[in-house]
Amino acid sequence: MKKQKEFSENKKTNKVKQFTVKQAIWFVLGVLISVNALIFLVLGLINDYAPLAYSPFESANSGMISALFGIDFKWFGVITLILGTIIYSVALSFATKTREREEERIARRKQRRFFSDEGENVVADYSVSTSESAVPNYNVPEQK
Repeated sequence: MKKQKEFSENKKTNKVKQFTVKQAIWFVLGVLISVNALIFLVLGLINDYAPLAYSPFESANSGMISALFGIDFKWFGVITLILGTIIYSVALSFATKTREREEERIARRKQRRFFSDEGENVVADYSVSTSESAVPNYNVPEQK
């Protein structure tokens, strides 16, 4: 009477981490940079296109233009949006890669456990013969 075990049976739940701490920090940093970029984009668009008699962002925008070699709010927002998007895309990519690696490791462990449980009652009979020397001797005369 052999016990039939299902391959998908799992005695304990194996949770795969979604993010490591480093990946979570990089993801949050990328998102915060992207949100900051959106704020700068909106401020730049308000400064350029809103029909205001006095623009409250004009002095800050001109200060940024003089400090960053001609980059105003809009272009600073575009550059930081690209930077933030790259950062959190790379963080998500590494998190996905890590998660797939962990899932494959768990699947291999399940397979090994399944096959080792199946082979519990198998007895292997091996007859091993050894030669006198490991190096072949080619100078042996032929027997008649």
